Amino acid sequence: MVSPLDLLIFPLAGAVAIILLSAPFRKRQYLFALIAVASLIPAIFAAVQIIPSLPVSMSLGIFGPPAGVELRVDALSVFMCLIILGLGLLAVIYSIRYMEVDDGLDKYYALLLLLISGLLGVVISWDLFTLFIFWEMMSLSAYALVSFRNYRWEPLEAGFKYLVMSTVGSLIALYGISYIYGITGTLNLSEIALRMPALATPPGYFSLVLIVVGFGVTAAIVPFHTWLPDAHPAAPSPMSALLSGVVIEVGVYAIFRTLFTDFNPTIYNFGALLIALGAVTLTVGNIMVYSQKDIKRFLAYSSVANMGFIILAAGVAAYVLARYPAYSYVAYMAMTGAILHLLNHGIGKSLLFLGAGSFTRSTGTREISRLEGIAKKMPYSGGSFTVGLLNLAGIPPLGGFWSKLLMILAPATLLFDPLMAAATAILLINSILAAVYYFWLAQRLAFKEFKPGQGEPEPHEAPASMLVPLILLAVMCVVVTLALPLFINGAGAAVSALFGR
Repeated sequence: MVSPLDLLIFPLAGAVAIILLSAPFRKRQYLFALIAVASLIPAIFAAVQIIPSLPVSMSLGIFGPPAGVELRVDALSVFMCLIILGLGLLAVIYSIRYMEVDDGLDKYYALLLLLISGLLGVVISWDLFTLFIFWEMMSLSAYALVSFRNYRWEPLEAGFKYLVMSTVGSLIALYGISYIYGITGTLNLSEIALRMPALATPPGYFSLVLIVVGFGVTAAIVPFHTWLPDAHPAAPSPMSALLSGVVIEVGVYAIFRTLFTDFNPTIYNFGALLIALGAVTLTVGNIMVYSQKDIKRFLAYSSVANMGFIILAAGVAAYVLARYPAYSYVAYMAMTGAILHLLNHGIGKSLLFLGAGSFTRSTGTREISRLEGIAKKMPYSGGSFTVGLLNLAGIPPLGGFWSKLLMILAPATLLFDPLMAAATAILLINSILAAVYYFWLAQRLAFKEFKPGQGEPEPHEAPASMLVPLILLAVMCVVVTLALPLFINGAGAAVSALFGR
């Protein structure tokens, strides 16, 4: 039987193997890429094999729960694990040619595997201490990868900003975790839920706010989002894909898991807080996109907006559970849309950042004005990129349309409530704003005439190892559409696990 530890052991072993082989084989960059690929494929198989046995728990060390370390995989955990491992594998394959001009690739691939291990550890941890340890592994690996090209000033500045902000966020989250321990005397998620006072208390609300703020830095919630637009242009494109595709989503996961598992929404009624944060994040992200001239900053702010969609929908779910228990199906609808959008955003945004990496590698620029018409010169990369834009724009019948539709229909079911009416209007208006700028970018890249600068060579299509991840991600956008009932059922099972039902 597959255990939760099996999901972690392969990428961790791959990172250790690369570190041990780095001295004698420092120049064999393809060996390190091969080890990274070979360590992620069995982890994906392990994640698939564990699905029929869900939920699966295991304790580590001499102490079991509630005092010891516990790992647990449920429907939500495995949903996130498959996103992390699938996108991580494609990022590694893409890196083979994209990163071939860089030195120190033994460190690069080891850091990628440590980042993936940290992300996996966060989503399978069932006690807050273990979650925080893996959170730090994820954060430090991400910092090192953002500033990997440290011979340039931009990555150093962006990496330092990310390090400072993520450190402050981690300390705030740790303070919130310590408050939870002070209230309940345990860090085990199941035990915390049982020991939380039956009535909301000021210390409980204080720890809840600390958790949202602490993990919200990594989740790019406004006003804690400012590191993300700086990190994306500076980071290598495979890391940009993982930053938006999984890292900020795991930040959202940590908030959802802690709040819905341990702070009963019918008692703490945190729905209005999440709706407000989601609305501000969504609106600010969408507005800021329009002023961007750098394609990676453009995509970074759209990631902020998409996190706003997801957080607002979760707020609607919590609000409905607290105020309208007879309409619990509306809460499930909102949260199913949010979880499904985690998948659609992860696939779509990873595709867009990898596509942007192909464009900039071929042209040497990230300026949107200088990338006009690039899809005509790079038809496979451009076509895949366009599919990603249409998916995130919410154009039917692609998957992004259905996740947004669920998130909008949920509050629209309760228009007699002023807050639900406001949430519906905010979601609708921002969906239109997002569709407009995605269409605007698509037409500039696809229909304009490409004009290279004086003395610049004509751009050429990306190498096969960079094209394969792009095409596979574009195909996945279509697969989610064709197999929509399967993915909605998977997202629904994840919601049931999150709600403890």
